Amino acid sequence: MISALRGQCPGPLDERAGVADSSGVTTAEHVAPGVRLIALPLPLALKVVNVYLVEGDRGWTLVDTGLHTPEAERALRTGLAATGVGMADLQRVFVTHLHPDHLGMAGTLRAVGAEIVMHRPELAMARGIWAADHHLIDATYTWFERHGMPPDVDLGMRAAWIAMADGVDPFEPVRTVEDGGAVDLGGRTATAIWTPGHTDHHAVLFEAATATLFAGDHVLPRITSNVGLYPYSRDDPLGDFLAALEKMKTLGVKRVLPAHGDPFDDCHGRVDEILAHHATRLEDTLAAIGPGRDAYAICRTLFPRLRSAHEERFALAETLAHLRYLERRGTVRASSGRPVRWNVISGAVPGEPD
Repeated sequence: MISALRGQCPGPLDERAGVADSSGVTTAEHVAPGVRLIALPLPLALKVVNVYLVEGDRGWTLVDTGLHTPEAERALRTGLAATGVGMADLQRVFVTHLHPDHLGMAGTLRAVGAEIVMHRPELAMARGIWAADHHLIDATYTWFERHGMPPDVDLGMRAAWIAMADGVDPFEPVRTVEDGGAVDLGGRTATAIWTPGHTDHHAVLFEAATATLFAGDHVLPRITSNVGLYPYSRDDPLGDFLAALEKMKTLGVKRVLPAHGDPFDDCHGRVDEILAHHATRLEDTLAAIGPGRDAYAICRTLFPRLRSAHEERFALAETLAHLRYLERRGTVRASSGRPVRWNVISGAVPGEPD
């Protein structure tokens, strides 16, 4: 999911992308060649997720599925029907990543005949996140306690996360694709591209023939994706994310279809804005560290207004990702105590990872 956090740099993080119509009716015109947008409601601070219906010569494909709630399923059925398509007509569904507003209804669509496709390592992580024993969520509870989150807030975070599983169908079996692999969109060919950061193995689809990027949560028009560090994360999620953003500038994208907000054209320009945002956020993180503060205290300086248990999680995980980025570049150091406290290394100059 995307954070709708408000912090010291509210521009990209300030949630203004959730105002689109969520009736489920497709856009009056194609948002890209042979592609229609269906807006699905979310019961979150972020009100809408976009899924994309792709028409090919040999069938229909959906990109992402929405969180499974009665309202979202009704909106999806309505949106499909507006184009004369039923759920059973969907040949394939590509899921960009494991978050519930993208994976949620995959099982329902699989049950009526659609093939579900995901980036192979993202599927493996989805199995862990949505496991019945909640072992990765429990590991995060312990991780956040170590980094200063108060026990009552931590318990609320855990409960809210577990509750999100109600909106995620059992999704197996899933066909997997590797980074760089081809995905058939009903006779049209797109390439799956690994874009880590928002999740470790998030993947976008790029259709070179139309220069269209199905961006998932990687490149958004008005807000920035939440990039968090968890106990099971890759070592440097923010470093991964920034590198994956730079990669988007090499593809020749002419049209971006984001999961939140309106489709847009200037991928290169938007990437530069997001990169600049994170450069500023890193400066703010350094300034907030002070004389040995824990990550939760730092995050509450960066994000003084948190409106839900979900936002508590997003804010602390994102703060930790920025701290880890600085740590790997020799700028800050973490203590071994409990809670972990962070200090700026005197005389350090930010540079490349050690």
